[in-house]
Amino acid sequence: MADQINTHKVSTIISLALSIYANTRYFVGRSPYDHHNPYNVANTPFSGNIIVTLVFWIVLYIHQILFVTQIFLPQLENHNDRINITNKIGWHFTVFNLGSFFWTILFVKKHFFWSELILIINFINVLQLYYIHKTNSIKPLTNWILIHLPTTALPLSWLVYAIFWNGAVLFNVHKFVGRIVSNVLIWDFLLFGLNFVWLYNDYAVGLSTSVLTFGLGLGQLFTRAFALQWIFAFVISGLLFVASILAAFVGPRRSVVVDEEQAPLLE
Repeated sequence: MADQINTHKVSTIISLALSIYANTRYFVGRSPYDHHNPYNVANTPFSGNIIVTLVFWIVLYIHQILFVTQIFLPQLENHNDRINITNKIGWHFTVFNLGSFFWTILFVKKHFFWSELILIINFINVLQLYYIHKTNSIKPLTNWILIHLPTTALPLSWLVYAIFWNGAVLFNVHKFVGRIVSNVLIWDFLLFGLNFVWLYNDYAVGLSTSVLTFGLGLGQLFTRAFALQWIFAFVISGLLFVASILAAFVGPRRSVVVDEEQAPLLE
């Protein structure tokens, strides 16, 4: 157990540092108004607002730093529970951040096929974490915030958005037919978010997807004022926001004890 925790301490710190470095170097370090900015690739139908994306990543990194920090603080309440959980999900966290690092490098170097492949592999990694280890079932609420948000909920929403964004860049979606197809595909964000809200009462995934879709709407509004994409994006964002808020207040309370089958991480 002690050796595993020490390994996770090193791997989580290194992977998080690499992810922060890559995003800071290539994402924050260049002006969003610079047409040569690698993150402003030809304004595809899935290019979002850079400010919203920055805020999303800042929130994600704050939660991830808290996740890593709590491993080093044994005096915190429920520390043993979190250590047991970290042993089971730590590698998924490390793989996600390493994947984010390599995706950024490949994306800015315009290796869009390989960056898309990295996103898909990373999505499978986080999805496996969600369904096998059921991080949404973690109790109490403090553990849920420290673990589920930074390792599963926020990364999952980001990866779904990034797959569509990177894919639009990969297939050079700019013309009329491509935008019509994008007007249909954008509704996948609603299906994705509602799936987790309705089936698992996971309002964290719903809210984070709502934020990214709102950013997509803003990005499209300032790109093409006369288009359906930004209208659909705002509608989807609003629906997800309302559904998530209802789930947060009406759904089961996180103080309720669940059985071992529902929350295997608590074994």
